[in-house]
Amino acid sequence: MKNLSWIALLALAGTACQPQGNATAAKDTRPANAAAEPKPEAPLEQGASASAAPLSQVDLADAWSNATAEANGNPSMEGFYGPSHYRISFYFSTVRRDSLHPEVYHIRGINRYKKVITPFEGTCTVTRFAALPDTVEMENSSQLRAYTAFAEYTLREDPKTKGAGVYAGKAMLDFAVNARNKAHQARFGIDLGLDNPTKGSGLLFQGTWRDNRTGQQKPASWSSNFLVIVPEALEKIGLGSRGDTIYPELAKYGWNEWFENNEWWATSPKPRLNL
Repeated sequence: MKNLSWIALLALAGTACQPQGNATAAKDTRPANAAAEPKPEAPLEQGASASAAPLSQVDLADAWSNATAEANGNPSMEGFYGPSHYRISFYFSTVRRDSLHPEVYHIRGINRYKKVITPFEGTCTVTRFAALPDTVEMENSSQLRAYTAFAEYTLREDPKTKGAGVYAGKAMLDFAVNARNKAHQARFGIDLGLDNPTKGSGLLFQGTWRDNRTGQQKPASWSSNFLVIVPEALEKIGLGSRGDTIYPELAKYGWNEWFENNEWWATSPKPRLNL
C-alpha cells in the first residue's frame, strides 16, 4: 500500500463511502425513511444492459477483479478472518471468464494473513441477477440502471503451503453496463447503499475457510470497502472511526500496519498453481 498515515487512511475510507469512480450513485430522491429494496432476483437469462444485451452476455471479469478507479494504487481487498476477526487481505491478480460456461469466472490471486502470503485459485459462478432501485452515473454523466450479480465462490489455497485450506461462500457484485457492453463496478457508498446486497461497497465476499488437513472451519469475509463489514467487537475499539485518533488496541487484530506501505500484492510472486 502507499505510505499513508492513519489520518490518510480514514480519509480514504471516508472517500470510499461517497459516490465516485467509474460508476457512481445518482442522488437518491426517496424520503429519508424509505429503504432501498432490490427488485426481485432474476435468473441469468433475464435483464438487459444499456446496450440491450442480456446481462448473462456481459463480461464481468474486470468488475469482479476490483479493477476500479477507486482501487488505483491499492487494488487489494480487506476483511476479517476467524472468530477473533483478525485482518486478512485479498488480491485478485487475474479474473477470466470461462469461454464455454460464461457464468463461471476463473480467479487467481494471493491473500495475506499475519504477513504470510498464500497463492490461491478457484472459481466464482454467477447464479442470478437483481436490479437495484438506484441508477449510477457513468464517466459521460449518463444515468444507467445498476444491478447486483449473486455468485458462489470457491478459492483453493496452494496445497503445498503450510496450513492451506479452501475459502467458499457467497459473493455479490454491484455493477452497471455502458452502451459498449462494458461492465463497471458500482459503488454507492455506505450512506446511499446500506440496503444493497453489497452494503454499498460494490464487491463483497462472505463465507468460510476450511482447513485441508483437519476440516476445521472459520468465518471469513472481505470487501472492496471493509467499513461495511467491520465486526461490532472491533467497532467498539475504534476500527472504522472517522476521527484522527490512533487506537493501539487494534494492533493485535492486524490493523496497525497502515504505516508500512509495502504493497505486498506487487512484491509477491505471481501465483502458479496446478490444482
